[in-house]
Amino acid sequence: MQARITDQTAFIMRRRDWRNTSLIVDLFTLDYGCVSALAKGARQSVAKSGYQPFVPLQVSWTGHRELKTLTSVDSFNLPVDEHNYLALLYINELIISFVPRGEANPAIFHAYLELLHLAENQLDPASLRRFELELISKLGYFPDISLDAESSEPIGAEVYYQFVIGSGFISCEESAVDSVKGGVIIDWIEQRYQQDNVARLAKSVLRSTIDFNLHGKTLKSRDVSREIMRRK
Repeated sequence: MQARITDQTAFIMRRRDWRNTSLIVDLFTLDYGCVSALAKGARQSVAKSGYQPFVPLQVSWTGHRELKTLTSVDSFNLPVDEHNYLALLYINELIISFVPRGEANPAIFHAYLELLHLAENQLDPASLRRFELELISKLGYFPDISLDAESSEPIGAEVYYQFVIGSGFISCEESAVDSVKGGVIIDWIEQRYQQDNVARLAKSVLRSTIDFNLHGKTLKSRDVSREIMRRK
């Protein structure tokens, strides 16, 4: 007997055409994490409007195999500002890349829902940094940055540090490459993203950690962003 899951809250992370009229959709669900499903007939004009990204869905599916079959989809309005689409596509790629398939991650799911609500207006970089940090911290890819990774002492405001991927900040000389003063790290921990040095540190450290754990995989949203900047 096939497993039947009903009335599951979900978002479409990615979709791909399948044959003449169908789609394969990668869903991020509240209770089952990332799930791939076949949406039969979803490319037909009547049905297509219900299979959009950044829209809350209520879905049901059947199937024991990795690729499920959707049996119902209901969508709800969430007016995301179109200027945020590229940033949100980047977030969707992160979720697909890092969230384990078939495992519930309610904290990340609710953080994503909160980000979408913020995206009803123009998203600021701080909102993206907060989500990136939430994602990789909850999944165990990011260390405790409140302590020196070698001495386990609290970060000192007047001490200089370097970031080591997978370990955290370790004390160093001020002249060391990429050294940062502990006060900036403390400001980051306290989420003072309005300060330029905090914003730069957060972006640099999170980007390097994400890239390291992608193991060479490239993100299409970044390629698109670079192409847009090139054409300006």
